[in-house]
Amino acid sequence: MTTEETNLLTEANRVNYRLRSTFFYRKLKEYNTLSFNAKINALLPVKHLYNWDAWVNWGIGEDAFTYINEHPDFELIQIFCHPRLIREHSTLLAYYRNIAALSQKAVKYLVGVDVKKIETDEENRYSLTEDKALALSQLFNEHISLIIDSSIESLTKEELYGILLASTGAQIDGSWRNAIGEEAEKVVQRLLIKEAKEHNLLAAFIPRVSTAIELYNPDKLEE
Repeated sequence: MTTEETNLLTEANRVNYRLRSTFFYRKLKEYNTLSFNAKINALLPVKHLYNWDAWVNWGIGEDAFTYINEHPDFELIQIFCHPRLIREHSTLLAYYRNIAALSQKAVKYLVGVDVKKIETDEENRYSLTEDKALALSQLFNEHISLIIDSSIESLTKEELYGILLASTGAQIDGSWRNAIGEEAEKVVQRLLIKEAKEHNLLAAFIPRVSTAIELYNPDKLEE
């Protein structure tokens, strides 16, 4: 590799990592991860409204439930997913999903529920049925119980917050990889169009989302 090629590669990597840094920050704000603790704490005064008598049906392990229920620093709703709670506060789906260290894609694959729109629904426009809420609670609680069991019942608030951030970071990294692919695709498309235009080979565009043909207009090449 020549010096010029090395310099170009270094500059490309520098730009890539700069974009990655700002992308991570924007996504962290978009996902509202840092607001989860405040939302959960706001529910603590009404925690008694959520009955846990049916916890055995919600995917919670016995040892994990006993540990959290008797822990002086934890409340059940801080750790385990209550089916009625996520129906009433759908944005907290992301909180429990991240504590369970599950991606949105994993949730859709395992229980067939696409939580992407629901997690960002601050106005509860997308209703969550009882069956779906139960399936999601069971999935999250099973994984959360496994995490507690693997900690040998020594989970701390700091570790819980660490899992939340680590899971969010993994999701952002996945989004970044998808974004890179989309940007690269656009660059390749532009190069192909430019080359075809220069050789007078371009006659029309056929959008991927439909079969309609759009006649080529050289004045709109940059679009």
